[in-house]
Amino acid sequence: MVADIRRMKSKFLVFVSMVLVGTVMLFVSTGRLDHVLLQTPLTLTHEDISIAEPYQRYRTSDEMLYILHGQGEEFSQYDPQLIDYIRGHISQPSAARQRKLARPRRSDASQVGQSRFVDRLLSGRRNGFFVECGAADGEEYSNSLFFELEQNWTGLLIEANPDYHRALLKKNRRAYVLGSCLSTDRRPMTVRMPADVFGGITDKMHWSHIAYIGAKNMTRPEIAVNCFPLNSIIEAINVSRVDYMSLDVEGPELDILRTINWKQLHIDVLTVEYRIIKGVERGTHDKPETLKRLKDLREFFRDLGIYREVALLPTGREDSDGLDIVLSRI
Repeated sequence: MVADIRRMKSKFLVFVSMVLVGTVMLFVSTGRLDHVLLQTPLTLTHEDISIAEPYQRYRTSDEMLYILHGQGEEFSQYDPQLIDYIRGHISQPSAARQRKLARPRRSDASQVGQSRFVDRLLSGRRNGFFVECGAADGEEYSNSLFFELEQNWTGLLIEANPDYHRALLKKNRRAYVLGSCLSTDRRPMTVRMPADVFGGITDKMHWSHIAYIGAKNMTRPEIAVNCFPLNSIIEAINVSRVDYMSLDVEGPELDILRTINWKQLHIDVLTVEYRIIKGVERGTHDKPETLKRLKDLREFFRDLGIYREVALLPTGREDSDGLDIVLSRI
């Protein structure tokens, strides 16, 4: 009798197993198993999280001081922690989304024709890579937009002003975008700057530039901005060669240029703003100080020995009335 009961239990268990297997096979064949599983409540405790999925630990205070302020005895601008942090703050090119330009039919928005001049200098080069430092909203006065629209380039747009950075992201440019400023040291740093179109690093702006902002009644509360070395930023997007870089950051251009490791970063053509604005009227600038800055830039590139001066833009004017110096790699 006991043996008969055991045989019946065994047959019943086999039957139940066959039913369960058949049910599972049915759900798999109809693609419904994932739906059933998703309907099953799942409760994880705090201890379970590290088992259920990869866990990204928080950075320590020392690590953040290293990343944001370069504090550390053996700091490297190529440190993986720093590069990873910067990469995490860069948005990728909007390749599949339509651009949202205020004037979509205008291909050259550069202030004094920088884009077309550089295009001729590069013989209409296609599929290049640009870096624009001081990108503003990504359209007005943009030196890079022409190359994206006309020559199928991509690149990197760097803008420190949070308002302009937000507007830049909305343009859906075919370029990487970073909301940051360029460090004037080979380490990261935090600086203060006026939150307006003519704002630069406060400690690096010429006094006449600051006076100009005050005279135009454009002064807004200063904001704190994180800055990173250019080489670190470029490393974060795995680029070592740049066809064209526009540097227009309202003051610290020369300090930034001095931080660059030119052996690690090859730039074919540069345009660098050197005009120092002042006064109230549009276009007014400090001619003696403008000439001094131009002289300093020329001395820097002469000593560097790998670039030649091509022109001052706009062309056909006195040096003191220029806006940008154009340089080409030898």
